[in-house]
Amino acid sequence: MSFPAYFRSIVARFFHRSRVANEMEEELLAHVQLRADDLERAGMNRAEAERNARIELGARGRFREECHEALGANLLETLLHDLRFALRALRKSPGFVIVAVLTLALAIGANAVVFAVLNAFFLHPLNLPRSQDMYAIQRGNDTYISQSYPDYVDLRDRNRSFEGLVAYDIAQAGIDTGQNPSSAWLYEVSGNYFDALGIQPSLGRLFHNTDERGSNSAPYIVLSHAYWHSHFQDDHNIVGRVVRLDKHPFTIVGVAPPDFRGTLLFFSPDFFIPMVNQLQIDGEDHLNARG
Repeated sequence: MSFPAYFRSIVARFFHRSRVANEMEEELLAHVQLRADDLERAGMNRAEAERNARIELGARGRFREECHEALGANLLETLLHDLRFALRALRKSPGFVIVAVLTLALAIGANAVVFAVLNAFFLHPLNLPRSQDMYAIQRGNDTYISQSYPDYVDLRDRNRSFEGLVAYDIAQAGIDTGQNPSSAWLYEVSGNYFDALGIQPSLGRLFHNTDERGSNSAPYIVLSHAYWHSHFQDDHNIVGRVVRLDKHPFTIVGVAPPDFRGTLLFFSPDFFIPMVNQLQIDGEDHLNARG
């Protein structure tokens, strides 16, 4: 008998356990009567023969338990009994239930945070060429690394210390591919973002500095590999397709490599767009706001 058939057999026996129990009782009595008949033919009176037959076959309760165990029903009955007991105990102690649930929630949350840290720093660190040479720039003693876009442009153009400087920001937008519009997370990045990081496309192309010609001049999208797989089913004809971000048309130009998740350890964007098109996504244009 295969395992599924065996399991179905056990379940059927469990839900019809009263009938099964009656059948086992009848079977047990039949064995007792047959043994008593043998003893009676050997010269014992009927009452003594039945008593000896029961002794030889053992206690009926133990025999019944052995039969249940052989049928596989004891496991399900024990589980059901334990669940009933646990529910009764929890119902009598609501305070304990609340403390137990909160303790479990805190423990699970703490484990999730620890795993996220281990996963980011040790299991799946930034998969970038020469990631050990990457730095973030901060202003003086200000530990906040955010810069205005005009400051970034000045630093980039006057840079003599690094091979390249890139800028990025995190945003959220509604994306409409023609069916089932949804919300997605994205990176708004400087035109030199992929070139400076040494990233090569998995499909199509990436955008570059030369694609930028002022505000809202580069309505292009580079999909993350995961988003391409989950939302476009690895469609290789996706390059050149126009989708809408917050009702603005953007053209998909390529797909990022599988292991590239941007430049933050704890955040994986769905796609990338040029920062010069910030106004269409954020509703505000900060490209000239030095403050």
